[in-house]
Amino acid sequence: MQFINAAQELTYERVKDYLNNSQFKDTMEASEQRPYFALSYQGTTPIELYILPWETHPYPDQAMAIVRASSCVATGCGPELELLRFLLDENRKMRFGSFQTDEAGTVFFANRILGGQHMDPTELEVCLLSVGAIATRYSTMIIDKFGGQRGPNATPTS
Repeated sequence: MQFINAAQELTYERVKDYLNNSQFKDTMEASEQRPYFALSYQGTTPIELYILPWETHPYPDQAMAIVRASSCVATGCGPELELLRFLLDENRKMRFGSFQTDEAGTVFFANRILGGQHMDPTELEVCLLSVGAIATRYSTMIIDKFGGQRGPNATPTS
């Protein structure tokens, strides 16, 4: 597996160690090609976990990385303008993370934390649990209000 910088590699190893000893250990699948993990929240809500280099940041002399967790909330929802307005309004209420859409109109919920040597395992756990809980809660709400379906196999862009 190739890493862009040492911070990304360190973050990947720390995330992998955390996941191997967490409530996600039985559902975790690690990619052999890229720094990525597939997980399941409460056995029903898939979470994708990317370890990404952070190349444009305020500390030009440091290599940095982030952890990005996301879950597909729904696919095929609409009408688009009403859905987007709803998502923007809900984003304003979120303490951490945000709703996002892709080119196909799939709705995701994602959150990010800073990786590296100071990455906090509790912050990682809260990130994963909040992504899973919010995606689960809003999936039904969005589908009831805007149509569509659950889309656990959709892959968000990183």
